[in-house]
Amino acid sequence: MTSNNIEYLDCDVIVVGSGGTGSQAVQAAAEEGLKVIVISKDPMSSSDTKICEGVITVREAGDNTDTEEVLSENIKLAGADLPDKNITVAFANDSKDAYDRLRVNGLRPSINKEKNKPKTLAIAMGGHNKSRSVGHKNSGVAFGHTNWDTIIKYKNVEYFEDCWFLEVVKEEIEGNKGKDIKVLGGIVYDAARGKILFINAPSVVIASGGLSSLYFPKTDTMRGNTGDSYALGIKAGADLLDMEQIQFLPFCLASPPSYEGLLAGEPSTASFLGVLRDKNNKVILDSVYLRTRAECSEAIMRAVEDGRGSPNGGAFLDMTKNISAPKSGKYFMKYLKSALPSAYNNARQALGKEAGKAEIPWEVRPSAHYSMGGIRVDEYTRVIHSAENQYEPIIIKGLFAAGQAMGGLFGANRLGSTSLTELAVFGYRAGKSAAKNANQSVKNKNYDIFHKHYFNFKNLFNKKGKLKPYKLKLDLQKKCWDNIGPARTEKKLKKMLTYLEKIEKDLNNVNVPKEMIWNQQFLDLIELKNMITTAKAIAIASLKREKSVGGHVRLDKKTSSLFSKPYSTLVKINKNNAFEAFKLLRQKTPLKRIINYKISEKFRFMKAKILRILPESISDKIIENKYKNILGTDQITIKPGSLDGAPGDKVNQI
Repeated sequence: MTSNNIEYLDCDVIVVGSGGTGSQAVQAAAEEGLKVIVISKDPMSSSDTKICEGVITVREAGDNTDTEEVLSENIKLAGADLPDKNITVAFANDSKDAYDRLRVNGLRPSINKEKNKPKTLAIAMGGHNKSRSVGHKNSGVAFGHTNWDTIIKYKNVEYFEDCWFLEVVKEEIEGNKGKDIKVLGGIVYDAARGKILFINAPSVVIASGGLSSLYFPKTDTMRGNTGDSYALGIKAGADLLDMEQIQFLPFCLASPPSYEGLLAGEPSTASFLGVLRDKNNKVILDSVYLRTRAECSEAIMRAVEDGRGSPNGGAFLDMTKNISAPKSGKYFMKYLKSALPSAYNNARQALGKEAGKAEIPWEVRPSAHYSMGGIRVDEYTRVIHSAENQYEPIIIKGLFAAGQAMGGLFGANRLGSTSLTELAVFGYRAGKSAAKNANQSVKNKNYDIFHKHYFNFKNLFNKKGKLKPYKLKLDLQKKCWDNIGPARTEKKLKKMLTYLEKIEKDLNNVNVPKEMIWNQQFLDLIELKNMITTAKAIAIASLKREKSVGGHVRLDKKTSSLFSKPYSTLVKINKNNAFEAFKLLRQKTPLKRIINYKISEKFRFMKAKILRILPESISDKIIENKYKNILGTDQITIKPGSLDGAPGDKVNQI
């Protein structure tokens, strides 16, 4: 490799990632008149946002009593008090403005004409205590187009596709509390052109998604989620929070192989009478529609570990009682097909006609979906690292993280439909913070430090080993599901760390050609290194959290109580260049508020139980009226043949 392969660029803000979070960061920085460069390893805006169900949390959308305090507390308590209150408050405060901004950029919701506002889902998504989830026709495609339009409309934005962001370039200065870190820019591999880019910039926004490809094929996300965000962050000196908290969507397809991992439904899909059953037809979870994703996933995986799982390692979502009800059954099918249409179509196509009519249970299995942990930030998305052997936060100057890259918002559980709000709120905040930092900074004019950072990557080309990076990736993915997946034990976690030590040594014996243009082996190696770093952080954090809570299920330990003292796990690289984990104590919600929350939750479950045990003639009438209220009588015209399991007549998105 020669100097001819290096290209020198200059800008004010680098945004790593072009999905929902990245596009919002771009808008916030670009509208300040700054020069922005976007780095995307996938085609522009081809992110998880584009393939999502298109449901977003908007405060007050369905209930005028949904105050900032109510939404913030709902997120915090659902997350087992692990979330940073300053961040949940920011989320609640900004959610309406963030959604309005998306609409200005082209997003179009279905409108409730009676209330003259966006229409919310018929049944509140699992864990929400208010109706606030807004659906969209064309699901995530509508968001993907909005993201694309947001980025390309600015003349001061330059974007690079098929590019891998390799490292944050920084300088370190000894300060009073330890090392002060300042961002100088980043190094990028432009695969399509065979170039290494040295991008000089005082601000870098990490918006490069999550880690779910660690568990492929048991994931419903894009293949690009290889833990890049967390590897970039911790290598730059950042702390990582709650990395053990990974959200596994409970109702994903276990077969056939071509559909494995794809979403089949949410807890709300089960509607009023749906239950989960094991292979012996025993109910393992009732009132499913009121449960969080974490509760459903845990119930399934505990059954699997006990030997009561379905043939493909899952359980059965049984909605047959909904459809067999004499009066309300026809309304249930309208609800099922319109609430999450792409998820329903996945199930219908994969499981067959009877399943499409909900006449037989669906075999479902958890699938890796979202990282609730991530890079430690404050409410302005400024990245934090802690002083040596201390918890005192120190801001890394010029580094920001948002969306799935950041931790501190969701803690132990993410409520459904909140991810799209998260990206809109904190992507925009990140762009504004990055712009402010750029305006206050004196630009670095010396590229010498870039060459020092680059040396490590230069040596990865033209390696003459015997191992193929992609084969190591496949093996790592299997080990991740088995050992740091949705069901964990101390034995499994330690086994994973031993395996990671071995695979890190294997990296010295990989084969990578010297070619610069589209060197796939180099790309596989870079992603493999990021995946190893991320997997190590997950395993170490999982060992530090000794009890089950939220998305972290320890089969060999008890479940943590909501009344116990909450803490986040904090993983960092110490002065010996080794990973180290700590406990970061969190602010506990006052006992009175916790009791009120639990009473409200118990009351909802009690009503659901009463509904199940009432005589069918009574419960059926009650449920029929519920469907009429939530679907709207003008949307329930049942035509012959529309209940045969095919998508049928269109109804308004709910």
